[in-house]
Amino acid sequence: MGPLLQGQPRLQDPYALGVSERWWVQHFEYLKERGYMMRPRYRPGWKPSYDPKGLYGGRYAEDGQDNIHSAIMDALRISDSLLVAMKRIEISTGEDRIASLFSDDAHNSDSRNHCVRIIEVLPVPGEDGEKILVMLWMRRVMEPRFWTVGEAVQFFKEMIEGLQYMHKNNVAHRDCSINNMAMEADAMYTRPYHPVRPKKRYDWSGRALHHSRTRCPPRYYLIDFGQSRMYDPSQPRPTEYALKSGGYTPPEGSEGIPCDPFATDVFLLGNLIRTSFLDGDTHMHEPGISGFEFLRPLVKDMVADDPSERPSMDEVASRFFDIIDKLPWWTLRVRAVKKNEFPLATPFRAVYHVFWTASMMLLLKPAIPSPKPVH
Repeated sequence: MGPLLQGQPRLQDPYALGVSERWWVQHFEYLKERGYMMRPRYRPGWKPSYDPKGLYGGRYAEDGQDNIHSAIMDALRISDSLLVAMKRIEISTGEDRIASLFSDDAHNSDSRNHCVRIIEVLPVPGEDGEKILVMLWMRRVMEPRFWTVGEAVQFFKEMIEGLQYMHKNNVAHRDCSINNMAMEADAMYTRPYHPVRPKKRYDWSGRALHHSRTRCPPRYYLIDFGQSRMYDPSQPRPTEYALKSGGYTPPEGSEGIPCDPFATDVFLLGNLIRTSFLDGDTHMHEPGISGFEFLRPLVKDMVADDPSERPSMDEVASRFFDIIDKLPWWTLRVRAVKKNEFPLATPFRAVYHVFWTASMMLLLKPAIPSPKPVH
């Protein structure tokens, strides 16, 4: 089996189908038979609705939007129009085994499990070494932005619980950066959003409007288990070489020293909080968000250079909940302000936030917005 196709330049029409997209077109009928309908762009015989030679080409046309990742495709489940993601994987990675493990009934019923749920695993016709994982379509955690400190605290809570749960089941994620966390945000949206251009509606009829996370809480999930490893609890845990994740390499990875992969997971999670919230992300040119200094001592310990000095995920969870329990409600309802916010906009947004917060309290929305349990 050859490597998954990564696409190629499209010389005449930059919005034409790439190599990896044509793979999905070739499997359109098979996926339709299995109950999944891809967008018009990926149906056999597709003709662009736009003029390829026009000034903007397919930039503003729905069928000009290609898939974000060569191995991932969006589709609607025919039976109920549920938007799903189909991920093409190589069996050799073991991703299907770990993802399916945390999707079985026993794990799925545990509220601490925040690993992405696999709806179905499909074989790939003619390719014994590949499978297609079908799961809910989700979006980036940071978009739309967090409105309050409490909203972000709920995200931290679910990711800490999720990684702790993986470790309790002897699985290390090994790549748990912000890139491998996702948000199921359907409850926030008044109408379905487009998978490639989430600011627009799925049917391309206008802007996709959404509620705040406080009013309609989303769910957060750990995704992408291609680098994850499951260990035998009866045997000494082997050391692993740390991987670069989210643009950052853990200290043990820079030194080329194998170490406990669970300790590396702790670093990656702490580094996520540090770079996406506390200090900003130099790789992504993100400025950081004010209001989270109460987590600084915990994060400092999580990102210690010496892996043996980092707390375990059980310790991280215990300390995190102790910190949150002691926070006053007004700290959690404070506006999460990007550190590069335009100064002239700040007072106007602050006034609006006061009235918005009052409305949320009148609606009895908690400061830490927890989604309803999954049944």
